[in-house]
Amino acid sequence: MLEYLIFFIFATITVVFALVVVLHRNPVVGALSLVVSFFALAVMYVLLEAPFLAALQVIVYAGAIMVLFLFVIMLLNLQHRTEEPTRPVQQFLGYTASAAFLIGLVYYISKYAVFRALPDTPFASDARTVGVRLFEAYVFPFEMVSILLLAAIVGALLLSSRAAGSGAEIGTKVSE
Repeated sequence: MLEYLIFFIFATITVVFALVVVLHRNPVVGALSLVVSFFALAVMYVLLEAPFLAALQVIVYAGAIMVLFLFVIMLLNLQHRTEEPTRPVQQFLGYTASAAFLIGLVYYISKYAVFRALPDTPFASDARTVGVRLFEAYVFPFEMVSILLLAAIVGALLLSSRAAGSGAEIGTKVSE
């Protein structure tokens, strides 16, 4: 009974702070809310008796990835600017696309994820099992995520150099 109570408390914390990440306009508040959400997920991993995954959640995501996000936020030096109000057509298209995505997600989850048989193998909780599963079945998506993170860093550097108004584009030689 106590495990259920702890689970629902931390599930609520995760959902609330995930909503803050999506809905708050300040990027630093969003990034810090994501850290809280990651810690709450780590507690849920501990409840699933997977302490190794909980440690990975804290070290990799709450530690390394969030440092990368905060570095990019500080590098871009985002300022509060007055934005043009969106037109009703843009709002309608945004709401329609969001609703279509949500309906598709609910359909996918109800058809494929919920009614599938549970796997025969127990939940992965040690480093060897996680490593073998990761690099046997998911090596291509794992490498694609690393390339995506590299592209995001390069894009942030390009945006910050153009925003700084240095007068020279990256990759071109400046004559003296």
